[in-house]
Amino acid sequence: MGLWATLKEGLLVAFDSLRANKVRSGLTILGVTIGVMVVLVMAAVVQGINSSFRDIIASAGPTTFYVFHAPAGGGGGISTGLEEEENEFMRNPPLDPIWTRELARLDAIRLVAPGVDLGDFGYHARSGDSDVRISLYGVDADYMEMDGGDLVDGRFFTASEESRRRPVAVIDSATAADLFGGLDPLGRRFNIGRPGRRQAPFQVVGIYRPPDNFFMGLKSHYVFTPFASLKKSVGVWDRMVYFVVKPHEGVELDEALAAVGTRMRQLRGLNPGEDDNFNLITQDQVMDWWNKFTGVFFAVMVALSGVGLLVGGIGVIGIMMISVTERTREIGLRKSLGARRRDLLWQFLVEAATLTLLGGAIGMAFGGLLVWTVASFTPVPASVPLWSIVVALLASVFTGVGFGLYPAARGAGLDPVEALRYE
Repeated sequence: MGLWATLKEGLLVAFDSLRANKVRSGLTILGVTIGVMVVLVMAAVVQGINSSFRDIIASAGPTTFYVFHAPAGGGGGISTGLEEEENEFMRNPPLDPIWTRELARLDAIRLVAPGVDLGDFGYHARSGDSDVRISLYGVDADYMEMDGGDLVDGRFFTASEESRRRPVAVIDSATAADLFGGLDPLGRRFNIGRPGRRQAPFQVVGIYRPPDNFFMGLKSHYVFTPFASLKKSVGVWDRMVYFVVKPHEGVELDEALAAVGTRMRQLRGLNPGEDDNFNLITQDQVMDWWNKFTGVFFAVMVALSGVGLLVGGIGVIGIMMISVTERTREIGLRKSLGARRRDLLWQFLVEAATLTLLGGAIGMAFGGLLVWTVASFTPVPASVPLWSIVVALLASVFTGVGFGLYPAARGAGLDPVEALRYE
């Protein structure tokens, strides 16, 4: 038999088996469908989220990096009890915001800004009877140069207002609507603080629109104030302070890192041979950490989808064993007429792969529909990568071939005389 004839017969026999064994075939197809759908959806979600994360990195600039007083992650977490003595987060001295002036004097550096993110510490904004939980940031007057967002009304606070610790703030439109309703928010005052604690008054000078990406969409009610004003009015734990460093255009990242690292050692008063008690974090390192996180997440999802493929594979074995048994006399007749072992083996494998490929196609259809739903009605930027379609198809085919190999080999290896005598 030629290749096309073998494929055609395998397809016809597979669909005959599907009609004759609807329940078993349905379970086989369902298992593969679920496995393929999970792989497709998770690949789409992970790629979309990674794309948003890369957009954030790109908005800051590829050579922009950060200075933390302790390693970010790993030893940088907060411990309690006796562990605090061993923890770098508590052991390393905090960063002094005055050092940003020293670092900014370096020839390779364009600007250095202190910052603090209090978005997860329960701060609220209040105006009259209106109260809303906010994502609060203390930043530098040059923040907009490193952020992908923009202003839709008003202005950002100035370096003069920052140096004088003026209580001014830039808020997003959601905060403006919840605090002031339909009134013009520019120039209006509101209070910032945590419930039950001292409230500090601030005045609105601008309306901010965050960049269009998934991560900025996870938070809402953005409020930006001058770092010095926030530290004076609200209070900032000194170990929450970090520096954002932006080198001049044309300066290599390694050159800027070396210059900042050397100056930081001088500011820290470290002697030659002593380890750094601060940490420089580049955009590539942030991206590497993120890729590792999403990689682990995706690996778990692939493992779970493997359960569905396993269910489908077990179904393939059952269906193929039944098919071999029902066609024993046919196998004997074909062998007596000169059919080779590899011809029969190939036919059975085509039959098995057809069933699982059908399940994979259905899984891709449902997965594509689910990805479209997620991308259209949620903030998750899901998009199906081409490689996930290829992987899904190959996974479904290899599931059929792998699990169908034993029953196919058994059928192809039957003795023709014994097969013809089978009742």
